[in-house]
Amino acid sequence: MKSNKFWLIIFGGITAVSVIIGFIIWRLPSDHVRIYKNGELIEAVNLPGLNEPVTIRIGEPGEPDDDFSPGVNIIEAERGRIRMESSDCRTQMCVRQGWVSSGVIPIVCLPNRVIISFFGNDEHDIDAVVG
Repeated sequence: MKSNKFWLIIFGGITAVSVIIGFIIWRLPSDHVRIYKNGELIEAVNLPGLNEPVTIRIGEPGEPDDDFSPGVNIIEAERGRIRMESSDCRTQMCVRQGWVSSGVIPIVCLPNRVIISFFGNDEHDIDAVVG
Protein backbone atom coordinates (compact mmCIF):
# COMPACT_ATOMS: atom_id res chain seq x y z
CA MET A 1 0.00 0.00 0.00
CA LYS A 2 2.84 2.36 0.79
CA SER A 3 4.36 1.74 -2.66
CA ASN A 4 1.18 2.85 -4.47
CA LYS A 5 1.01 6.07 -2.45
CA PHE A 6 4.65 6.85 -3.30
CA TRP A 7 4.06 6.44 -7.05
CA LEU A 8 0.86 8.48 -6.88
CA ILE A 9 2.75 11.37 -5.27
CA ILE A 10 5.54 11.13 -7.87
CA PHE A 11 3.04 11.06 -10.75
CA GLY A 12 1.10 14.01 -9.29
CA GLY A 13 4.30 16.03 -8.88
CA ILE A 14 5.38 15.38 -12.47
CA THR A 15 1.92 16.32 -13.74
CA ALA A 16 1.90 19.56 -11.74
CA VAL A 17 5.36 20.58 -13.00
CA SER A 18 4.35 19.79 -16.60
CA VAL A 19 1.23 21.94 -16.33
CA ILE A 20 3.22 24.85 -14.88
CA ILE A 21 5.88 24.65 -17.61
CA GLY A 22 3.20 24.43 -20.30
CA PHE A 23 1.45 27.51 -18.93
CA ILE A 24 4.72 29.46 -18.82
CA ILE A 25 5.52 28.54 -22.44
CA TRP A 26 1.97 29.44 -23.49
CA ARG A 27 2.29 32.90 -21.92
CA LEU A 28 5.71 33.76 -23.41
CA PRO A 29 5.59 36.76 -25.70
CA SER A 30 5.30 35.72 -29.33
CA ASP A 31 3.93 38.69 -31.18
CA HIS A 32 5.99 38.63 -34.36
CA VAL A 33 5.37 36.21 -37.22
CA ARG A 34 7.46 34.84 -40.03
CA ILE A 35 5.78 33.59 -43.19
CA TYR A 36 7.54 30.83 -45.12
CA LYS A 37 6.82 29.28 -48.52
CA ASN A 38 8.75 26.10 -49.41
CA GLY A 39 10.99 26.73 -46.38
CA GLU A 40 12.02 30.17 -47.66
CA LEU A 41 11.23 33.29 -45.62
CA ILE A 42 8.71 35.39 -47.55
CA GLU A 43 7.86 38.06 -44.98
CA ALA A 44 8.19 38.97 -41.30
CA VAL A 45 5.36 40.90 -39.61
CA ASN A 46 5.38 42.76 -36.30
CA LEU A 47 1.77 42.26 -35.18
CA PRO A 48 1.72 44.85 -32.35
CA GLY A 49 3.20 47.43 -34.72
CA LEU A 50 0.37 47.24 -37.25
CA ASN A 51 -1.82 50.34 -37.37
CA GLU A 52 -4.18 48.95 -40.01
CA PRO A 53 -4.97 45.49 -41.43
CA VAL A 54 -2.46 44.03 -43.89
CA THR A 55 -3.21 41.50 -46.63
CA ILE A 56 -0.39 39.33 -47.95
CA ARG A 57 -0.83 37.27 -51.12
CA ILE A 58 1.46 34.29 -51.63
CA GLY A 59 1.55 32.61 -55.04
CA GLU A 60 -0.27 33.36 -58.27
CA PRO A 61 -3.10 31.35 -59.84
CA GLY A 62 -1.98 29.11 -62.67
CA GLU A 63 1.70 29.66 -61.87
CA PRO A 64 2.95 26.35 -60.47
CA ASP A 65 5.93 26.35 -58.16
CA ASP A 66 8.48 23.58 -58.21
CA ASP A 67 7.17 20.11 -57.35
CA PHE A 68 3.57 20.90 -58.36
CA SER A 69 2.79 23.41 -55.60
CA PRO A 70 0.61 25.96 -57.44
CA GLY A 71 -1.06 27.21 -54.28
CA VAL A 72 -2.39 30.66 -53.64
CA ASN A 73 -2.75 31.76 -50.04
CA ILE A 74 -4.10 35.06 -48.78
CA ILE A 75 -3.05 36.01 -45.26
CA GLU A 76 -4.68 38.76 -43.23
CA ALA A 77 -2.91 40.39 -40.29
CA GLU A 78 -4.23 42.90 -37.78
CA ARG A 79 -2.80 44.35 -34.61
CA GLY A 80 -2.03 41.34 -32.42
CA ARG A 81 -3.49 38.57 -34.59
CA ILE A 82 -3.19 36.82 -37.94
CA ARG A 83 -5.13 34.31 -40.02
CA MET A 84 -5.14 32.47 -43.32
CA GLU A 85 -8.02 34.30 -45.00
CA SER A 86 -8.21 31.99 -47.99
CA SER A 87 -6.36 29.18 -49.68
CA ASP A 88 -6.92 27.12 -52.78
CA CYS A 89 -5.95 23.91 -50.99
CA ARG A 90 -8.50 21.11 -50.81
CA THR A 91 -8.75 20.61 -47.04
CA GLN A 92 -9.04 24.28 -45.92
CA MET A 93 -7.69 23.33 -42.47
CA CYS A 94 -5.45 26.40 -42.44
CA VAL A 95 -8.44 28.67 -43.12
CA ARG A 96 -10.63 26.94 -40.51
CA GLN A 97 -7.95 27.56 -37.87
CA GLY A 98 -9.15 31.18 -37.78
CA TRP A 99 -7.48 34.08 -36.03
CA VAL A 100 -4.37 33.22 -34.04
CA SER A 101 -2.69 35.54 -31.58
CA SER A 102 -0.23 33.29 -29.74
CA GLY A 103 2.61 31.19 -30.97
CA VAL A 104 1.93 27.79 -29.47
CA ILE A 105 0.61 26.32 -32.73
CA PRO A 106 1.68 27.67 -36.14
CA ILE A 107 -0.69 28.09 -39.06
CA VAL A 108 0.28 25.55 -41.72
CA CYS A 109 -1.04 25.03 -45.24
CA LEU A 110 0.68 21.76 -46.03
CA PRO A 111 -0.48 21.33 -49.66
CA ASN A 112 0.80 24.82 -50.55
CA ARG A 113 3.83 24.57 -48.24
CA VAL A 114 3.06 27.81 -46.38
CA ILE A 115 3.89 28.17 -42.69
CA ILE A 116 3.10 31.10 -40.43
CA SER A 117 5.19 30.74 -37.29
CA PHE A 118 5.34 33.00 -34.27
CA PHE A 119 8.46 34.18 -32.52
CA GLY A 120 9.11 36.63 -29.72
CA ASN A 121 12.28 38.40 -28.84
CA ASP A 122 15.51 36.38 -28.83
CA GLU A 123 15.39 35.82 -25.07
CA HIS A 124 12.14 33.83 -25.25
CA ASP A 125 12.20 32.31 -28.73
CA ILE A 126 10.55 28.86 -28.72
CA ASP A 127 12.23 26.25 -30.88
CA ALA A 128 9.75 23.46 -30.27
CA VAL A 129 6.74 22.41 -28.22
CA VAL A 130 6.70 18.76 -27.18
CA GLY A 131 3.45 17.38 -25.90
